[in-house]
Amino acid sequence: MSTETDTAKPTQQDTSDNRPYAVILYGATSFVGQITAHYLTNFLSNAKNKDGSNVTWAIAGRDEEKLNELQSKLESKVDIIIANSKDSTSLDKMTKQTQVIISTVGPYLKYGEPLIKSCAENGTDYVDLTGEAIFIKDMMDKYQDTAKQSGARIVNSCGFDSIPSDLGVYFTQTKAEEKFGEACNVIHMRVKAAKGGISGGTIASMATIFEEVGEDKSRRKQVANPYLLNDDTDVPNIRQDNISKPEYDSTHKRWLAPFVMASINTRIVHRSNQLLGYEYGRDFKYDEAMWMKDGVKGKLSSYAMSAGLLGFAT
Repeated sequence: MSTETDTAKPTQQDTSDNRPYAVILYGATSFVGQITAHYLTNFLSNAKNKDGSNVTWAIAGRDEEKLNELQSKLESKVDIIIANSKDSTSLDKMTKQTQVIISTVGPYLKYGEPLIKSCAENGTDYVDLTGEAIFIKDMMDKYQDTAKQSGARIVNSCGFDSIPSDLGVYFTQTKAEEKFGEACNVIHMRVKAAKGGISGGTIASMATIFEEVGEDKSRRKQVANPYLLNDDTDVPNIRQDNISKPEYDSTHKRWLAPFVMASINTRIVHRSNQLLGYEYGRDFKYDEAMWMKDGVKGKLSSYAMSAGLLGFAT
């Protein structure tokens, strides 16, 4: 769901049969890229096209040596494509060969625009895992009309940012409609536990956003806008809750701490509400936070988490 625009696909529908690859994974040698490459190897191993032929895909990036090393570790051989975000010709050559590009190359504010531009112009579907809301806003403003004309579908934030939040809210609202006949007007998402840590790419993206906000006051207004990604002519103006410091949840008897991904996830959820014709309601409210324990231990954890995020931001 995320930031997809509802549009017909005249250009790509007509040219997809001439494109040798169903999917190209760009940035395949990054931390997340390697994980994705191994997943695609297994997921697509038995996949077939409508005509019964095998689905073909490729890995891409700028470093041929690293791509060859990755290829040697995959369970099945895939083609390698050399492309560089600083070389528009190489990007156009790549995007014209596939129906879908998956990009794991971040920080997207620094490296993401040329690839989206190429996909929008060449009618190529694009997905990424960016958590940079201001990047998404920039790309919508610059290339949404071009993508509509070419038939390209640009879908951002298809990773931990922000699939669990986006689909979690959609699932909850679907069940609310079934049981009560109407959508919830308030949903609180709480993270009780999560496996894994923050990758180097995520840290780099966060640092890039803080740098951008620090240098440009207009960016601060964008980051603070809960409806940043809503681009309709009548955007809601409901005040949204923002858990930015330790709070006590008396209902559930737990301490709350800020959730590092809330700034992107909440914007994606409101964007999806718009794309659904405001099925959740124009007065819909949504917030996210970390769920800590009760008592002194929970309070200390909440303050420690808040201090850590503040320290990183400054």
